[in-house]
Amino acid sequence: MIIGFAVGGRLLLAPLLPQLTLDGVGLLLNWLFVGLTLALVAWLGWWDKIRLLAPVNRRALVYLLPFAVAVAIPVVFGLAIPDVSLVRGEILPDWATLLVLIVGVALGAALFEEILYRGVLLRALESRGHLVAGVVTATAFGLTHVSKIILGGSVAEWLPSMILIIPLGIGLAAVAFRLESIWPLIVWHFAVDVTGLLSAGQSQAYTLTTLGFIFFVGVMGVWLLWQDDRTAEAELSRDGSAIHTES
Repeated sequence: MIIGFAVGGRLLLAPLLPQLTLDGVGLLLNWLFVGLTLALVAWLGWWDKIRLLAPVNRRALVYLLPFAVAVAIPVVFGLAIPDVSLVRGEILPDWATLLVLIVGVALGAALFEEILYRGVLLRALESRGHLVAGVVTATAFGLTHVSKIILGGSVAEWLPSMILIIPLGIGLAAVAFRLESIWPLIVWHFAVDVTGLLSAGQSQAYTLTTLGFIFFVGVMGVWLLWQDDRTAEAELSRDGSAIHTES
């Protein structure tokens, strides 16, 4: 669906607003996705179900500590303001670039992706088990980033990213179940997108550090989700035994 909206949006906006660059089209689509996701939540009435209104389980915030590494990696290796053009032939000044990247891109992506994937989709699949729900949502999270290629991104640049996003999504799903609120993940997603968008470059050390982080959180996520399912099965078995004993 997301891919379809990306394709349709590009085909529709290109003739309507021919002066826009692909970055400009992507910015509009980013916030269109936010609006559609919130409309979906409102239609389903899932404000509580996806934990938008729930208090944060503060004890579980410790699980976000490994994810702080992802925010820090670009900072450690250096930040720079990239050239961004929303209208053909015009490069934004630095202050406008920062505004677009922070508010237009990072904030929009954090709201849209966390509410949709760690909110609606994860909770819709929760009854199938945490591990299944986590893997399916993470896979969807990774594959729908093909929209970046549709909007003009390089296949060589985005294909590895799409694959690496899957273990990251598994780790995020495991943490989402423990936090009991989606807001800490929205804040984290916003922060990691800001530093990632301002990354000055990707050296070999940068790449290896990022791969190590993703491998760790992927393994952590699978283990935590598996533990969740084991605990649920044990509780179900105890409940069944208790009912059998009482009868």
